[in-house]
Amino acid sequence: MGYGKVEPKAEVATLIASMLEEVKALAAPSCTFLVEKGKMCNDTVVLNNGAQFGVGKILGSLLTGSESFALFTATAGEDFQQFQKSFSPQDDILCCFIADVIGTLLVEAVGDRMEFFLKQQIHPLKHTHRFSPGYCGWPLTEQKNLFAQMGGNPCGIRLSDVCLMTPEKSISGLIGIGPQVNEKVYGCRYCNLETCYKRKKRK
Repeated sequence: MGYGKVEPKAEVATLIASMLEEVKALAAPSCTFLVEKGKMCNDTVVLNNGAQFGVGKILGSLLTGSESFALFTATAGEDFQQFQKSFSPQDDILCCFIADVIGTLLVEAVGDRMEFFLKQQIHPLKHTHRFSPGYCGWPLTEQKNLFAQMGGNPCGIRLSDVCLMTPEKSISGLIGIGPQVNEKVYGCRYCNLETCYKRKKRK
């Protein structure tokens, strides 16, 4: 939330704890993945079933050595979406902000859990970081292809005409799998997003 090493005021800490308990009681997060054989052809993921994903040069290099790919989705769930929508920015911007942060952390934790299950299934093979459409030159519109491969609405996630997901706190993407993939290579030095706040901070 931006506090760093500074402790929030008591009333803020109490509010955060209360909202966390409410989320624990109502949220029903979920995740899924589908492993398909395939290969990298320059900057394109080509699955054995004929599907292709034009991930771009950056992700293409990071996925080098992949012999299979895990297509995945994860979501904080519809109940969390309704919880987040119950707060109005006009009435309580602090609760809106806290709910947004909780949702972001929740869906990333679900993604981590998905990777845990994946690692068990593919052992002893290695896997890359997870990569999502919209990052590092992989067009957001590729989500249509990704969702089609996963049956249309994986985990109940709906995709809009402009490729935005509902529930909003959802993630999707793919992970490279193979005996020679690099598990650790990733970071800001590979990303060309000029508007990223981290890039501005470094400058």
